[in-house]
Amino acid sequence: MGDSRHRGLLGALELVSDKASKRGFDAGLGLADRIAASAYRHGIVFRAFADNILGFAPALTYTDDEFAQLFERLTKTLDDVLAAPDVRAALAS
Repeated sequence: MGDSRHRGLLGALELVSDKASKRGFDAGLGLADRIAASAYRHGIVFRAFADNILGFAPALTYTDDEFAQLFERLTKTLDDVLAAPDVRAALAS
């Protein structure tokens, strides 16, 4: 992650391949879109902005249990996306 910005629960994450230089992933990888699609399959809605930015806005009424479920689903989402060979190769370079 290169940057994270938020106001309350509204936020965005910048995905980068190199944290030091903040170099983004190749646009052809479609990482933000892939994460958003996988998240949707797991019951989470993210919005992919540009090639490497994810936006999110969970309900303001979330309970602690609902946040725990959200993070479980997010973990499954990232596990799915990071298991793809092309994503793993992009992370290694």
